[in-house]
Amino acid sequence: MLTPRNDRVSLPDDIYELLVYYYNDAYYDLEFVTIAGASDKLILEEESEDYIVVLPNITQHGRIRIGSEIFGANIAPRYRKNSYILAKFIQDNETIDTFPGEVQFYFTHTIDLPTGSKTHQLAFVKWYQSAPNPKTRFYCKADDDDDEGCNVELWKNECHKADRDSIIPIHNIYSRFVPSEFVVGTRTPKTYMAVTPINRQFYL
Repeated sequence: MLTPRNDRVSLPDDIYELLVYYYNDAYYDLEFVTIAGASDKLILEEESEDYIVVLPNITQHGRIRIGSEIFGANIAPRYRKNSYILAKFIQDNETIDTFPGEVQFYFTHTIDLPTGSKTHQLAFVKWYQSAPNPKTRFYCKADDDDDEGCNVELWKNECHKADRDSIIPIHNIYSRFVPSEFVVGTRTPKTYMAVTPINRQFYL
């Protein structure tokens, strides 16, 4: 984690709830709650040992280093051009697909687990929406190539609403990419975002 850095930043309520969702997903054998959720449980006279309260305070960062590569974030305008990332996700059918997004900020967050305190290094990302169909997404591929042989993909220049997948460990970052405009069609042209990966790939 690199500067710019902001200590003891309190997450907005919506992102705070997503962080709790993230922990419940990452540690499926434990139960995590917000401060408000803990208050509700006390009212219901549930034992405090049965759950872990997640505090909303984080240390926020505008950029990170992975290997020799610097990744920026939206909150640091000077490094925003380096904030466009690719990350891989396992789909419901067990296949792995790559998605482009823009990092809003990086952060460290510490929780008290039964085994002791643990600090997580995470990123809050806005993910771009996919093109309407594979033909558009892989518009730039050669006719005899399969989809994997297509280096440049087309995506909508619009982002999904924030959800559980908006928070990822920084080691899930696969690479950076360069965004650019790409127009498809002549009679009814539509503008998409061309995603051109930078060759250096991590996915540690």
